Amino acid sequence: MNDGFTFTVEIFTPTLLCTGSYTLPIYRRVSDALNNRLSRFVSLHDVSIAPLWRPQQAQRVQHALVAWGDALLVAVLAEPEPPPDYHPLALPRETQQVMFFTTEFAVRAEIYKRPDIALDEILSGLTDDFIPLRNVTIFPISGGTPLHRSFVCLAQRAIQVLYNVRGPAPTNHHSEPPADTTTATPESNTDAEA
Repeated sequence: MNDGFTFTVEIFTPTLLCTGSYTLPIYRRVSDALNNRLSRFVSLHDVSIAPLWRPQQAQRVQHALVAWGDALLVAVLAEPEPPPDYHPLALPRETQQVMFFTTEFAVRAEIYKRPDIALDEILSGLTDDFIPLRNVTIFPISGGTPLHRSFVCLAQRAIQVLYNVRGPAPTNHHSEPPADTTTATPESNTDAEA
């Protein structure tokens, strides 16, 4: 007897990071399950709940309900094997690298799109609440180490700005004056990136 298909997911909210097991009764993509809006909450078991960007303060609980409307990013860390009879639709698609900005994150990722439709047309007509993204890098707006994930669902309502990424990855440019014209203070950020 099949007890469902269990995915390991991370759910980023504006203040928390919840990591746990998300079980679906039938096999489907996590983005499809989220976009069905069947419940106000995402039910997780074997859950770690921590303040956003402070994983060392995690608390473990057996079961938690995460408010669907507060989920900004849902990253899939591990997924079960699909059943033998699962055959997703194979539509002609291409990837486009896009940079998304929310209040908490900058997200660089590949979005799948039809080759004959521009990105702004796709997003303007999109009715899904969560956008599936591949090869994702999540940059905390408040600073910190970027996270790399294979698959993430981004809440469309959280997007403030986005743009197409063309060419090589951008280098880190700061709007601060050159180091030789500033005076270091104890509050200064000394973690300069190479």
